[in-house]
Amino acid sequence: MAQEILPSAHLLEMFNPYMNDEARMIEVLRRTVALGFYRAVELPVFFDAANRSAVRAIIEGERLLGTTFAGPYLAARGLSLSDLDEGARRRAVALVTQLADYAAESGMRNLCVASGPDPAPELRGLAKAALADSMIALGDHARDLGLNLTIEPLDRNAHKRQLIGPMEETVTWFAPIHDRCPNAYIHWDSAHEALGGIDLVRSLDLASPYLAQLHLCDAILDPAHPCFGDLHMDCALAPGWETEGFLTPEVGARILSRVASFYTPAGVSAVCASVEIHGHPGDHLWLIEEHARSFLRRCFDLAGVGA
Repeated sequence: MAQEILPSAHLLEMFNPYMNDEARMIEVLRRTVALGFYRAVELPVFFDAANRSAVRAIIEGERLLGTTFAGPYLAARGLSLSDLDEGARRRAVALVTQLADYAAESGMRNLCVASGPDPAPELRGLAKAALADSMIALGDHARDLGLNLTIEPLDRNAHKRQLIGPMEETVTWFAPIHDRCPNAYIHWDSAHEALGGIDLVRSLDLASPYLAQLHLCDAILDPAHPCFGDLHMDCALAPGWETEGFLTPEVGARILSRVASFYTPAGVSAVCASVEIHGHPGDHLWLIEEHARSFLRRCFDLAGVGA
């Protein structure tokens, strides 16, 4: 095996109802660390300085790899890094710049962004150029803070309908950005790739020179199904590990095995993998975490890559 993969807890998704309750999310972080399984965590942005210090102390004390996400905050304000309105795009860049500062103060290593919605096909080239400008500006700022900037390709034609989607096209667009900003990488997601119709191993191979993180996320791929799409659904459960989606432990293990066979990209301390399940208000959120942890452990065990 060429590289180790760190098991990660996607706390922002599993405990999403606590996203804006920073004190409660810090308690979730402490309890998650005490489980003794995870070596990386994915969290919301912390806007309170004292809370940022508390999170940093936990991450550094436990030697965790931390990630935060700009996407929810951009979406909440109706902003996009690929906006063809230059003023709106600059406002998006300014927001992510501020979030990067907070991420660095919180001890994070990765800041993840999304591309924004896909415009009409005839505008796609212009939108990609605008997004590239945003990525370079943010990549430069992130480098000064000691952060890696990651972008998560989403599906373009199935559910989320984002600008950056198909992996063959993504890596062609992304390569010159990485050349300009070596601290820019790709955050791979199984659900988006499956919804896009590409073979998962083929997608991983294409992304491998830039791969810093991955989500194991299940989805129902039948458009006629009422739960079709990237809904961050619950994962397959023991003992039968059955799912209406595509992501069995065997599929997850094949993903991890393939990633483990790659060499870690320069500048990436370690690639981390999490199971992405969305917690809703009223859900038993710790049961969701237990599901994700059991599934992730099963995938690691089947892949034989350790956890």
